[in-house]
Amino acid sequence: MEKFDIAFLGGGPAGYQGAVRAAQLGARVAVVEAKFLGGVCLNWGCIPTKTVRASAEVARTIRRAREFGFEQLSPIPDIKAIISRKERVVAALRGSLERLFQANKVTLFQGQGRLVSEHSVEIQANGSSNLVEASKIIVSTGSSPASLDVIPKSPRVFLADETLNISYMPKHILVIGGGVVGVEMAAIFRELGSQITIVEALDRILPGADIEMATYLRGILQRRKIKILCGITVTEAAETQEGFTVKLSNGGEITPDTIIVAVGRKFNTKGIGLNRLGIEMDRGRIVVDEHLKTNIPSVYAAGDVVGGWLLAHVAFAEGICAVENALGRDSKMDYRVVPRCVFTIPEYAAVGLSEEQAVSQHKIMVARFPFKSSGMGQAMGEMEGLVKLMADAETDQILGCHVIGPHGSDLVAEIAVCMQGNLPSKAVMDTIHSHPTLSESILETAQALHGQAIHIAPEGVKQ
Repeated sequence: MEKFDIAFLGGGPAGYQGAVRAAQLGARVAVVEAKFLGGVCLNWGCIPTKTVRASAEVARTIRRAREFGFEQLSPIPDIKAIISRKERVVAALRGSLERLFQANKVTLFQGQGRLVSEHSVEIQANGSSNLVEASKIIVSTGSSPASLDVIPKSPRVFLADETLNISYMPKHILVIGGGVVGVEMAAIFRELGSQITIVEALDRILPGADIEMATYLRGILQRRKIKILCGITVTEAAETQEGFTVKLSNGGEITPDTIIVAVGRKFNTKGIGLNRLGIEMDRGRIVVDEHLKTNIPSVYAAGDVVGGWLLAHVAFAEGICAVENALGRDSKMDYRVVPRCVFTIPEYAAVGLSEEQAVSQHKIMVARFPFKSSGMGQAMGEMEGLVKLMADAETDQILGCHVIGPHGSDLVAEIAVCMQGNLPSKAVMDTIHSHPTLSESILETAQALHGQAIHIAPEGVKQ
């Protein structure tokens, strides 16, 4: 039995960042991982998606060559080369994590782990078992994509985490689910040349997002010839020699050659010993307090398994918070400011409240700034996009920011910092921004919020 100060069950975003932070604080740290360091984010989700998306953006740029003064070209995607590049990027980053563990003296155990007591984890690997003992244990086993019983098992049916292992270029993809993963995959494969149909059971894509912005993004996707069917479900699906025959709840029928199932995620909490210890659960997730502590004093949990925002950057923060508390510090999770990013083409990013949430809680000011009014947007040829900023009409407290456009996920970081520091929107307006940059779109929106818009008329503001 090897003894450690902290043992992580899971080496995904919460596990690996928490492990490094624990080592920085002087702890002896172990991480038990069944597959690969970095979890879904690095190996099947965030990084692979953005790597393939980069190829899709290149394809889009090539098709637009004449706009930028070049002879027209027609990109022909080599899907095997695209996936091979993705694998190289993932392998390089995974190797970096392994070297990071070595540099910080974090011990990695490869194998399937489960809790056997409040202070020990059993590891099964290659037909043998090993026992790791730790003063504190942090469960960070993540989540997995949910499936649909109505969809047959087939090499041409992909769950969210499997999609970017594809070995052929689909002609027509049915994407079931219009949430973040669904619309990302739709946008990526459309730019690579596939015909796309999205079927979403609810009445709009990106449920829970700001309605105006989700509607705006839907318009962009539709102009790029992505077919979007909302308020509709798949009732039946059968595999054929050419692909699938899929029947819909509205009586329609489609015949894709590939299906991507993107209908949410489930918590990885089964078979890891939680019931043995009596750890409190709620609908499959582990219940924790603001310190990420479970009802068992020596056991903490972080990442997707605790529910809430199933986002890698939230898991990063939770892993660090859990470690600091486990090692005697007083850290608390603050979910008030959580950026959310949808890596469609263009991106949709948000921080804070939607307009619907804001008006239900505050008297608000709202301003909008279109990318077509941005000098850099025009120079880049990126004129589809919109920035939306909301603040309390009495205090000028920033309530939320939404960006659809190039580098939207980078642009909202400025507002996230302001919100975390309780800065008013006037602080954005009073800060000189570099010209010409996309960041000026944030500045211009703040100016519009206070009736001082320079490049747009002030009627975008409403009380």
